[in-house]
Amino acid sequence: MGLGSYDFLYFAAVLVFLVWLALSVVTTVIRMRQRDEESRRRFRYEKMFFQNIYPSADIIYMVIGRSDKKLLYLSENVEEIWGITIEEIRTDIEVLEKLTEREYRREFMKKWNVWDGKEELLQNFVSRRKDGEEIWYELRIRLSKDGKAYLFRFRENTHEREEIKHLREEIHQAELDVRYKTDFLSNMSHEIRTPMNGILGMLALSKMSAARMDEHCKSSKEYQMIAEYLEKAESLSQFLLGLINDILDMSRIESGKMELAKEPFDLFEFAEKLRAMFQKTIEEKGVTFKMELLDFDVRRVIGDELRLSQVIVNFLSNAVKFTPEGGQITVTFRQMNRLENKVHFMIRVRDTGKGISPEFLKRLFKPFEQETATIAKNYGGSGLGMAIADNMVKLMDGQIVVDSEVGRGSDFNVYLALPVDESRPQGIIENEILMGDSTDHEEKSEIEYTIEGMKLLMAEDNEINAEISISILEEMGAHVEWAANGQEAIDLFTSHEPGYYDTILMDIQMPVVNGWEATATIRGLDREDAKNIPIYALSADAFVEDKRRSVAIGMNGHISKPIDFDELIRTIGGSK
Repeated sequence: MGLGSYDFLYFAAVLVFLVWLALSVVTTVIRMRQRDEESRRRFRYEKMFFQNIYPSADIIYMVIGRSDKKLLYLSENVEEIWGITIEEIRTDIEVLEKLTEREYRREFMKKWNVWDGKEELLQNFVSRRKDGEEIWYELRIRLSKDGKAYLFRFRENTHEREEIKHLREEIHQAELDVRYKTDFLSNMSHEIRTPMNGILGMLALSKMSAARMDEHCKSSKEYQMIAEYLEKAESLSQFLLGLINDILDMSRIESGKMELAKEPFDLFEFAEKLRAMFQKTIEEKGVTFKMELLDFDVRRVIGDELRLSQVIVNFLSNAVKFTPEGGQITVTFRQMNRLENKVHFMIRVRDTGKGISPEFLKRLFKPFEQETATIAKNYGGSGLGMAIADNMVKLMDGQIVVDSEVGRGSDFNVYLALPVDESRPQGIIENEILMGDSTDHEEKSEIEYTIEGMKLLMAEDNEINAEISISILEEMGAHVEWAANGQEAIDLFTSHEPGYYDTILMDIQMPVVNGWEATATIRGLDREDAKNIPIYALSADAFVEDKRRSVAIGMNGHISKPIDFDELIRTIGGSK
């Protein structure tokens, strides 16, 4: 039995050994396979990485160990690009730092010290070859997938930077050219507006003189001819002034200098002004005119009423030109919705005129474009109005949509969203159709203000313009004293007792002391009327920024030249 037991124990021990050996072999094989798979995976990754490294004239690839900073790989074109050999870098990797300008190294180290390795690190450097030639390159660094190495990619972009520098210089020069052009046109505008003010003033004086003639003279053929000449001269002057304004507006839009006002205005009053402006002309042509205000629950908004008026007036003027007798023009104001503090609305000008061909619709908003060569000859216009309107609406973050059919008419739709004016009550809102008849309109549009008996101080350096303006104002019953510059205006004001003048009319560009400086001086005087007397700018500088500056300096308003004397009287005069 003892022997039998020994044989059994021996057999069991051999069996256990064999099992252990088998398990050891299996475990070893599994571990070897795991290591082999990991090695193959790393090999595939590194192979894929290095396969992406290809010879290039402007790219250097480098791999550096993360722990020991040992150079593991460097592409062979390093000597061609940097002028140093691979052996020099292998011997002393810090030789790369010596090629880089110190300020760029400092900037890079700041990024490097806070870099977490998760995202790619990007840095631009300027370097110098051994021969001193300056080169620019872009460095991108990322960690290898196992986190054990840094993968560097240097790409030379000296040529690109030179091209960018050249392009920037060209852009800068183009901007200077545009600025010079805009400044030139601005100066020319001022220089043209000044004599235009005189021309229109002389025409107004001539018409006043003609109106004082006795009835016998007025019935003569010569009087009729003179009256006709004056009307045509005034019409041509207004056309020239409009052309100057259009060219200047287009120039400022192109140069990015166009600024919009952000002032409260009433949409219902805006619509009424348009009706008052066009109703008589449209109905005299035998065309039906209708204006609608629909679905509004707000009427006061904040925006540039003058520029919006310019857009709609342009559309209405074209509708009048191209709508024949018996046709109809309809202007519709409709509120679309109200979101938070903005009201979204549409203004549509619809006519039953000649319509626009599909081919021309594509070019409608390009500068100086007109459908045919006969348009300018038969209807006038510079071809700038639509381009200006389109740009104005875009500056307001709005959109113009045009729908037209030849022989049936056109729809010009302006879509806008403007802030609601919450500084004042909205007033009574009655959505309505405004038609009325032109006789009632004429009675409402009569001058309701007068300057009879007012004492005015006018500062104007142009003697002819001063003479004309004073003559017109005195014809209307005012007493006017003239100052040739801002200093004379200050002296005249201080030489009289407080309250002597009712209003000061101040030109801006004057010698010795300009209008803004003179206004600031008067406002700073230690007397009560200096703070309260109305001061209005009369200037050929007609831009929004000029008007803002006039108000900011202490003026009560800014009236552009050529002077609209009806507007001036409504502004400074009292009710009859």
